Amino acid sequence: MSPELALLDEVWDIVKSHVHEKERLDVCESIFRTFVEHIGIEDVEVYKNEFDSIMKAVIIAAAEEEEDEEEDWDY
Repeated sequence: MSPELALLDEVWDIVKSHVHEKERLDVCESIFRTFVEHIGIEDVEVYKNEFDSIMKAVIIAAAEEEEDEEEDWDY
């Protein structure tokens, strides 16, 4: 796992204990998107099983969203 992914995991681990369960998915998505936009974590899908269930769900959803966007451009 790259240092960037380890940092993502550590940040999420710290933050999630301070967030109400009902809001965790939204907060996790925000943290994930921030890392994607500013750090570039291209290999995140390879390590998705190293994360907890919430982050894993966010990673899978982001990958599916990216595939959908690519399909929209394929003619």
